[in-house]
Amino acid sequence: MIGGQGEDSCGKSGTDKTPQERKRRGGSSAARGKRSLARKSTAMSEAVQLMYLISMSLD
Repeated sequence: MIGGQGEDSCGKSGTDKTPQERKRRGGSSAARGKRSLARKSTAMSEAVQLMYLISMSLD
């Protein structure tokens, strides 16, 4: 069965990952904070762009 339940787009279930592969995005609290800040910054940038586009369409 292609793309069955619990499989990713490559047809793998993802259960054959080692503990190191599953925990790959751990790191120090500083590294986690930087990733969190990067996500927030991207979301804020997208929100500002959307507000700009809306305001331009109202003119």
